[in-house]
Parts: sequence; structure tokens; C-alpha cells
Amino acid sequence: MEHYRFPQNMFILKSETQKNPCYQYAAAELQRLLGRIGIKAKIQTASESNTGNWLLLSSTGTAPLTASPIGLKHDGFAIKVSTSGVAIAALEPKGILNGVYELAERLGFLFLMPGESGEWAPDIEERIPMLEQGIIKHNPRFPYRGVFGGSATAPFTVEEWFRFFAKLKFNATSQDEGDEWIAEETGIRLEIGGHGMSELLPRELFESRPELFRMFQPEDFNGRRMSDSNFCCNHPESKRIVQENYRKKIKKLKGVYAVHTWADDLPAGGWCLCPLCRSYSPADQSMIAMRHFTEVVAQEKLPMRVPVIAYHDTMYPGKLAPVPKEGFLLYAPRERCYAHALNDPTCARNRFYFKALQEWMEKFAGIDDAHTFEYYFDQILFRGLHPFIPDVILEDMAAYEKAGIQTHLSLQVGGPVIAPEFNMLVFARGHWDGKLTADCFIAQIAQQLAPQDPVASKAWEAYLQQRRRVFASAMRLCDHSNDIYFDYRWLPETTQPFGAEMVQAYELDAVQLDAAAVKLQKRMSATCPERIRNLAEHEAGRAHFEAADLRAMASQQDGVNKIAQYVETSSLDTLRQGLDALRQTIARLEQTWQKAKEAGLPDNAYYYALNKAWLQREFAAKIQTYEKAFSA
Repeated sequence: MEHYRFPQNMFILKSETQKNPCYQYAAAELQRLLGRIGIKAKIQTASESNTGNWLLLSSTGTAPLTASPIGLKHDGFAIKVSTSGVAIAALEPKGILNGVYELAERLGFLFLMPGESGEWAPDIEERIPMLEQGIIKHNPRFPYRGVFGGSATAPFTVEEWFRFFAKLKFNATSQDEGDEWIAEETGIRLEIGGHGMSELLPRELFESRPELFRMFQPEDFNGRRMSDSNFCCNHPESKRIVQENYRKKIKKLKGVYAVHTWADDLPAGGWCLCPLCRSYSPADQSMIAMRHFTEVVAQEKLPMRVPVIAYHDTMYPGKLAPVPKEGFLLYAPRERCYAHALNDPTCARNRFYFKALQEWMEKFAGIDDAHTFEYYFDQILFRGLHPFIPDVILEDMAAYEKAGIQTHLSLQVGGPVIAPEFNMLVFARGHWDGKLTADCFIAQIAQQLAPQDPVASKAWEAYLQQRRRVFASAMRLCDHSNDIYFDYRWLPETTQPFGAEMVQAYELDAVQLDAAAVKLQKRMSATCPERIRNLAEHEAGRAHFEAADLRAMASQQDGVNKIAQYVETSSLDTLRQGLDALRQTIARLEQTWQKAKEAGLPDNAYYYALNKAWLQREFAAKIQTYEKAFSA
């Protein structure tokens, strides 16, 4: 196969008719990236009459070649490499930007993290930049892909996150109002908002108009009005006020695709049981509220959509309230099992959530742009850990694609505060490669991390494989009941065999993760580039912190298992063992705290608040409460 060797001086030819900010950014990014590998590229407008979405790289300043957009869809792209240079073509400007980053990756760039330090350029002293001649065409598996939230995650700026999302070829996000300019430049469709429904009915109205707020329990069960969350969605006056405030909120927005205005974030309850509402399930009441918003959107004739979230007690659709055509599904299966794919028939927990998706997709039949709201990067759900779950992400992707999801988003809370979020890199690549497997991804990223050092590359591959195995074990929730609310922070009291099994699993997972981290660092030789050694050091620190917390999870699960046995048997000996396990948990959490500090977890990281303000406080309170049983 013949190669095209890049000269040191080139021209970037762009269309004279294309003025889109994303297109202009693509040309500027191509120039910047080439400059990082020693190629001086001058941008100029092509004199040829051809128009459309294309960029050409030429050594002569003329346009001797083109790439065809035939067969492309959405923001897909084509790259043609020949003896004359390189051509990028797409149906839209975002496709050109995607093509620029694909070209950069083929030249040896690795986009690991936001910011300059997260953009690893190839070592230009080692080789002359060259590419195989030929044509490649890539189309995304979903029309829209990206990250919900996370743009304000330190230490990176909002702008750095957007530019990083663009490098990963994401084209959708939900961030903050005011980010429209950077969204337009990077070709990312912008959504805003979150849990903001109750804000539209001012809480100060409660004293004078309590009938507008939710009723806790029906009237014949001493029901009373509550100002704490949501509102009475069927009262005409609450509807009027909410719609008026929603209208004020959205009329000033420009360049925003959707405004998220969900109900309050409560595992259950928070809905109204007054005579107007008691026949409607939580999902129906949520849908009614969203219909209030879609009426405003229709009245104002705005090009805006309203997300209808499936979440907590609205996980399954209601039977009464119909779907508005201005809405779309936002499927958020937070309490699912993250050790198995959503459609894995062997996982009892996920069967519940996959069936919910199927029912929601049926309810929204004929209304496009169903979204996911996944949790692969959520530090709160994962108690500050960064579980590496490539199998789940890739197998989920196939399930969501088959189900008809059109916008695949994952929430980011906390962000990769120590080292790269490998889950995000898997998520990004899987959107463009339907054949990508966990093994293939691990081999690819390991080789990209240390392209000139086979020993270091193999060390990274071995480490990531072990990390994959550890979290495939530790993330299991399969046989915990869906009847109770909990996540990876709040391990449940249980007398089922699965509880005892997880105690052993967490202990073994901790040992294996510690050993993998030690081995990774030992295999980084002094001849490795500094950035690879530093990354291995930070990654090992993260792993040791996570291993310490897995040990805390083991004693935590052991303690609550024994408390559950005490509740069943009233055995004080069993209770004593359970309280001793919780005391051990508190001691282990202190060790985890120290490991987090040693790893460089920043002071504002979510984990620190979880450790002392929630976990240790809860365990101490349980110990104090149950100790009274010994003096009863």
C-alpha cells in the first residue's frame, strides 16, 4: 500500500461559500494540529467553483482532488488520501470537524483529557507524518451523541470541556445557558436545565394558596398540602402560573434545542394525592406537567423540545396522560446494574429496566429523538470511584441502537478528577465503530499511550484488562431487589446469599486492583516518556484509592447483612458482629480518605463529602441506635 508523505509546508483550501462557525473552526483546528507535528499550513479560499462542506490539504495551493459525500449521513465524514494530498467531505460542517479529528488520530494524536495537557501529539522526531492512500467513510450509529453536564468540572473550564467533546466527535450536550457560542463553534447541539419544575411555582405562594401545591396522602387519610416539592399539576391556577413562568424562561432563549424541567429528584413520592390528582400515577402526573410546557412551546411557535424523563418512580410510563408531539423520551435508568448490559437476560435487575425502556419506546411511537440519560461517568452514583466498564457501555450501545434511541447521552458528575475517564473514551469510539469490543479498545488505547514502547504498552493493556475484570465483579447489583431504593453508596441490608457473595467479591477485587496498580508502575521504565510515567503514577494512585474503598464496601456490606439477620432473628450476637463490621468500615473509610489525598483527589471532590458527611455519619448513627438493644 502506497503512502502519502506530508511535506513541511502545505495549504488548507476551504470553500469560499461556507461561513458556518463550525466550518471555520475545523479549518483552524486542522492548521493548529498540523503545526503541532511540524507542518506549516496556510489557510486560503479555493478558487474553484465547487461549493459545499469540504476541506483540502494540498502542497500546491490548488484543489487537485475531492472526496465524495455520497453514502454519508448525519455528521459522518469521508477522507480521501492520494498522491495529491488529503480531502475531507461531509454533509454538514460538524462532519468536517469530525473528519479533522479523525485525520489527527490517524497521524498519531491521542485525545485523553480536556486542555492542552490532555492532547497528546505524536513524537515528530520519531517519524515523518504519513498516511496510507485510500478512502475512508464513517457514519455515526446515533444521530446525536454526547455528555449531559460536566462542563464546569474543575480543573478545566467550560470552553475546554466543549473543545474536548468536539475532539471525541460528540455533537450533543446539556450544559448551561450562555454556552451557546461555544456550542455553535464546536458543532454541538445544546440542551439546558435539569430538576427545575418546582421552581416554576414560587414556594412563597404556599401560605396564601396551599391548594396549588401537592397533597401528601389523600384527604380521607389526613391528607395535607405540602410545599416541599413539585405541585398539584391538575389545578387550573397552578397550571396557569407554571406556564406563565415557563414562557418567561424560554422566550429569551436562542440556539437551545431543549429545556430540561424535570420534577424534583426524589426516589419516590413528591407527587399529589388530592382529589384532582389521585387517579394519576407519578408518571402520569409528570407527563401532565410536561404537557403544560409543550403547550407553551406550541403557542410560542418555538423550535424547542420538552424532555419527558423516565426516572425513579416514573421509570415505567403511565396509562392515562398521552404523549405530546413536542416532547421526547429521556430514559434515565439510574438504579440499574452496571456489571451487565441493559438487555442481559441473566441479570434480574436489568430485566426490569430494559422492559421499562421497551414500554416507553412503545408509548413514544411516532415521536422522534428518544434520548438516553446514562450514568457511565457519574461520580455520585459510583461513590467517587471510576469503574471501568467497557463491556457494559458497548453492549448497551447495541441494545439502545436496536431499540431506536436517537440521542445517546451519559451524565457526567464530578468528572475524571484524577486521570482520564476511560469510560468516556470507550463511549466516544463505540459511536463510530459498531464492531468495537472491550478487548479491541483496550489494545488500541494501550498502544496509543505508548506507541514507541512495547513493554509500556503491554503493561497498560494488562492493567486495563485487570481493571475491567475488577469492576465487572464489583459493580454487580443483579440480585438486589428493585423494590428498594439504593445505589453503590447505600449498600442494602439483606439476608439473601447475594449479600454475602458481594462481601467476598469486594475484598478480592480490592486485592486484585492494588496488585494491578503496583505492576503497572513497576513496568514503566526510566526510558518511558515523562507523560507516560506521570500518567501511570496518577492511575496507580487512583487504583489504590479505589481498592481502599472497595475494602470499605466489603465491611459495609458485611455489617448491614448482619443487621438484616438481627432484624429477622433478634440475635444480639449477630447484631454485635454487624456493629463491629460498621466500626471497621469507619476505620477503612479513614484509610480511603488518606489514599484519596495521596492520589491527588482535589479538595472539592465529591468523595470527601460522601465519606464523612454521609457514610461515616450514617454508620455512627446506626451503631449508636442499635447499641440501645443491648441495654433494653
